[in-house]
Amino acid sequence: MTDMTVGKPLTLLVKFTIPLIIGNLFQQLYSLIDTIIVGRALGLSSLGAIGAVASLTFFLQGFLQGIASGLSLVLAQRLGTKDASRIRSSFIASLYLSLFFILLISILGLLFSDYLLGMMQIPVALYPESKTYFIFSIIGLAGMMVFHVMINSLRSLGSTRQLLYYMILSQVLNILFDVLFVILIPLGVAGVALAMALSQALVGIICYFYLSRKISYFRIKKEDLLFEFREINLHTKLSLPIGVQSAIITLGSIILQLKVNTLGSSPVEAHAIGQRIEAMIVMPLISFGVAMATFTAQNAGAGLMERVWKGIRGSLAISLSYSLLIGVLLFFYGTTLSRILFGAENPETLLFIERYLRFTTPFYMVLSILFVIRYTLHGLGKAVAPTLAGLMEMTMRVIIPITFTGIWGFSGIVMSHPLAWIGSTVILVYALFLVKNNDVSTRIKRFMTG
Repeated sequence: MTDMTVGKPLTLLVKFTIPLIIGNLFQQLYSLIDTIIVGRALGLSSLGAIGAVASLTFFLQGFLQGIASGLSLVLAQRLGTKDASRIRSSFIASLYLSLFFILLISILGLLFSDYLLGMMQIPVALYPESKTYFIFSIIGLAGMMVFHVMINSLRSLGSTRQLLYYMILSQVLNILFDVLFVILIPLGVAGVALAMALSQALVGIICYFYLSRKISYFRIKKEDLLFEFREINLHTKLSLPIGVQSAIITLGSIILQLKVNTLGSSPVEAHAIGQRIEAMIVMPLISFGVAMATFTAQNAGAGLMERVWKGIRGSLAISLSYSLLIGVLLFFYGTTLSRILFGAENPETLLFIERYLRFTTPFYMVLSILFVIRYTLHGLGKAVAPTLAGLMEMTMRVIIPITFTGIWGFSGIVMSHPLAWIGSTVILVYALFLVKNNDVSTRIKRFMTG
């Protein structure tokens, strides 16, 4: 366990973030290999089929990941107090809530799958594979939840080395299962979803046995399995808004994807590739955000708020520098990267990819601010402002495509991304200002910061 309440904030954050970035690089390496396998072995149509339902899949996954993230923040705050009984109670409450939410989301997802897929207006040529991938993704949600609950519990301890090992193991297994279920046993897009679910479930189970063996807080006996309503209520109050926030953001992406799907196969493929590139690039920004959440939770739990402000300044300096550099590189060389990594040779598809990157890369610096402040507010246990920011993102991803796609086509779709980031960041920055400045109206402050 790493105690983040002592030592230089920036040094601690960098030490905590580097393993996260390395782990995320391996995750993106997996994502890259996964994309290459799908694009090369199954064809760009299969990649487009997955992309056509990606936002719908992320809607369910994002909600559960948000729940897992929120649960771990309560655990991190308890670790700041160093109260063993409360730490164990937090972990047990997390297990109960995880079981409840995974059953709820899986059942609802399967029951309404046909309706949800019909709503997406997927091109006819892509629909069969899109449906297969979506169904198998829902089946795999349980494995994903096990993974994220255990990995987030490990992250709340500040155990970055072990966290890195398990993240790398997950990606390695994912690649091996990809080869097994897509190439050796040709299950098509179902094999892609199955590979992810199995790899995450296995690593989540292994991680739990490590935690229970090494750290007494996580050794659960039969008499520990008490259903404490007070604990359940407390954990729900923090984790549910984060899950809802993630779902709200993705809901906007679903509506946006619906508009993309109406433009034809080339825009769908280009949008899928553009988002894959973006996902790889923003991972370090997310890593700094996650580090800030854990750092903030531990220090806020110990009453050391001045360390939180120092951590924010350091994280922003590094994140802004990175986003500026990578944004410039992708602005000029993004289409070249698309050719190399994804085999994109269709001139029309490449034109759409270039347009996507030219619209979004200049705003990566805004995105870096968004992640640092959002996760800081999560670490402080502030739920309202991030939820409002998520609503703003959803609103922008809905209004802009509906208003401008008919006028500007694909450009009307793409411009919604940076505008959503800007709107969300304005709310988050203002909320952080209210937290930091005590001379602001208490009533407004309480509303904005939860």
